[in-house]
Order: sequence, then C-alpha cells, then structure tokens
Amino acid sequence: MTSTDPTRSIAVRPFALIIAVFMIIELTPIFEVTMMYVAIPTLMVAFQADASAISWVVTIFLLVGAGTAAIAGRLGDIYGRKKILIILMLISAVGPIISVFMGNLEGVLIGRALQGTSAGLFPLLIGVAREVAPPSRVSVLISLTSGIGLIGGSIGGVAAGILLAAGGWRSLFIASAILAVVAILVALALPKSVGTVTERGRLDVLGGILMAPAIAAILYGFTTSRTQGASPLVVVLIVIGVLLFTFWIIWELRIKKPMFNLRLFRERSLVLALVVTAFVSLGILAAPGLLTPILQQSPANLPVGLGLTPTQAGLYGLISGAIAFALSPVAGRIAGRFGGKVIVAGGAALGILGYSGFFFSTHNLPLSIVAVVIGSVGTVLLTISIPIVIVENVSARDTSEAVGLIFTVGRTLFSAIGTAIIGVVLASATVPGTTAPTISSWNAGIIFIVVTGAAAFAATMAIKKSTPMNQRGAIIEAVQSEQEAQKLEEPAHR
Repeated sequence: MTSTDPTRSIAVRPFALIIAVFMIIELTPIFEVTMMYVAIPTLMVAFQADASAISWVVTIFLLVGAGTAAIAGRLGDIYGRKKILIILMLISAVGPIISVFMGNLEGVLIGRALQGTSAGLFPLLIGVAREVAPPSRVSVLISLTSGIGLIGGSIGGVAAGILLAAGGWRSLFIASAILAVVAILVALALPKSVGTVTERGRLDVLGGILMAPAIAAILYGFTTSRTQGASPLVVVLIVIGVLLFTFWIIWELRIKKPMFNLRLFRERSLVLALVVTAFVSLGILAAPGLLTPILQQSPANLPVGLGLTPTQAGLYGLISGAIAFALSPVAGRIAGRFGGKVIVAGGAALGILGYSGFFFSTHNLPLSIVAVVIGSVGTVLLTISIPIVIVENVSARDTSEAVGLIFTVGRTLFSAIGTAIIGVVLASATVPGTTAPTISSWNAGIIFIVVTGAAAFAATMAIKKSTPMNQRGAIIEAVQSEQEAQKLEEPAHR
C-alpha cells in the first residue's frame, strides 16, 4: 500500500468523456460476438466446413471469455484496472490480425480465442466506474455501459451484414481490429487506477489456473449438448468441470491469500445476486437467441412463425434495442436513487410479461412486436441493475472481481445451460418432417422462461435493502477506500 495521498493519483475527467470512453470500449466485445453470428453461413462456404465445425468460432470465444472475465477482474483489483484493461484490449486487437493473415479456419479460431479475452473488459469497467465517478453518477455510468449491449448488438449485426457483402469475411476482422485499436486509444484517456494491493504475498497460481478449465469444461459440455444431446462426451465434460470447480472452491477457501476472494460470498446479498443471475440467465437472457428468431423467421404455415425475412427481423430487433437503450439512463438514475434491487425486480417482471406474450403471438405480428419490445426492456433492465446490486454490496477494491465472478461468468455459464435446456424442450415435439416446434413444445419453452423469471423475482425480493449510490456522498468511493485503508495501516508503521 502506498503512503501517498490517493486523491493525487486520480485526474478528474468530464463525465461525458468518461461515458464516451466506456461505451466505445464495451462496443469492442459486443461487435466481436455479433459479427460471428452473422458470418457463420459465409464462413461455412469459405472454408467448406459444416455448421458443427464453424460453430467453434462462437464457442471458443465464449470459453476463453468466461475464464478471462473472472481472472481479469481479480488481476485488475490487484494490479490496477486500467493496466489490465489495456493489456486485454491489446491481446484482443492481435486476434483479428492473425485471422486475416493466416486466412484459414485454424487461423480464425486462434484469432477468435484471442478476441475472447475482451469478455473481461466489462467487470474491469465497472471497477473503473468507482474510480472515475462520484457515487451519484456510478449507476448511470453502469447503465449506459450495460445498455450499449442491446443497441450495439443490433447495429453490429447490420454493420456486419454490410461488411460481408462489400468485402467478405476478412472485412469483419479488419473492422474488429480497427475498433479494438480505437478502444485502446480512448482507454488511455482514463486516469490511472487509484490504488492497488501492494501486500500481495505469494500469488495463488493454482487458484488462477484451475477456474478457467473448470468453467470451460462445463460451458463446452452444455454448448455441445445442443447438437449431441447427453452423449458420453457431454456427460464426461460436465462431470470433470463440476469436479474441478468443486476442488477450486475448496482450495480457494482453505488458503490464506487466495487468487479469488470467495469469502465475499459471506455477504448474503451477493449470494442472492448470483442466484438471480443464474435464474434470469437460464430463461429471460437465454430466450432471445432461440425463441425470438424461431417466432419471427419461421414460415407462417408452421404452428409458430411470422414469416419475416432476416432483414425485417433485424429491423425489429434494432427498434427494440434502441427503445431499451434509450431507457437505460433513466433506469440508472432510478437505481441510483432507490437502489438496484428495484430495477432488477422490474426487469424480471417485464421479462416474464414480455415472454408470456409469446403464448399468443405465434401468428400475430403487432402483438409479437409488443412482446419482443417488453422482453427487450426487461433484458436491458436486468443487464443494467444486477451489476449495480453487486456494486452496492461490495467494497470498491473488490468490485471487478465480484462483477466478473457473479455477473459475467455467471451469465455466460447459465445462459449456455439455459439455451441447451430450451433447445431440448423445443425439440421434444416437432412438426413431422421438420425441426420446427409444435405448439405444445413451444408453450413448454415459454413456461420454463416464466418459471425461472419468477424464481429470479422471488430471489430479488429477498435481497436486503442497501444504501443507494446517490446517498453515498460526493467523494469517489475508491479514493475513500484508499484513505480508510491508509488510516488503518498508520499505527502499524509507527
């Protein structure tokens, strides 16, 4: 711990500049995810590969990202968030360059693995938010950073389609590299991290190494189950992942200075935040990837289907994303004043309401638009407010680690599980001669989403009320935390 005044180590930046920097940085992983969903058919033709092989361009990004998010958050808390943020962006920028120059599927997969490190940017940004903004503005900053995901994903999908048509698959990676470089340059405008842990002791290498393969095995197992079902490989991977994860938890709780401070979960509200993240990720956050495309783009002569073209569906998605993003700063202000719990509960309720509308909109376009918009608003409220709840219940020093473990990793892991479950439910009864779900399996999938949403709502109501960010004074919390830590250490140095 340094003995210098922490208030001298932070430079004040205009709040509008901070917002712009955060949003540009967060657009990098958003575009990197979105562009591949659009590019999969093109890549299948370019590399003469089937869907199973090409799906690795998405899977490997998620595997690396899930492991990176937690470890990057912790390293940022230890060594300085700005430093780790820039390192991750540099690695991410190298990825698309490798993909373009190698020009084959293997090169694309290597590049995508490196790009996956950008998934660790979000928890670092949330930690930085408490270093560059007073408490009253932290909730708005988090809400805008989170909200850029929906509108950014919609815009990214349109941009990716235009780039593919104009310059082929390489143009996507070139654009991604340019965006990453721009993000690195704007990140330099962030002030240096206020404080880092200098009394680190021996680094817990085993704890840092074990978590990534444990998460990767579980995540890959459930992702693969969508195409292979409960095959021996899937079962073995999940079992290995669970065993590794269990051993990792025991190890981290036993050693004196762990890589991950799992003792944070002694705080009941953080445990409940993880429970809420799990349930909304299983249902409400997983649903848009499966139910919405099936509803919108399936032929109208099937039991479920509106017969929209991909362009029309993308337009409606863009409208939904724009509405949700426009509401994000409002939600941030409400959360700052009344606490994130209020917005989480509202997001879960709207998610349940929106997807309940899917029961009745199988052939009703106006109703489906309303349902999708309501569901999208619920999704963005949840994406915004869960990190705020975590911030309200953890110290400034542990912010990135807590957000990385609970929200980023939790969301990635449980969304994969939820997608697999919904996929199995929809495939349980199909129209003869097609893979399209029947009304019974469609309704069963919606029921799963509603039930998990209700469980998330119940867990939210059990979270104890914490001090809203707007009531925490004017001094930046990271600075206040450093000042308090120095006061505690002063007697030891005398």
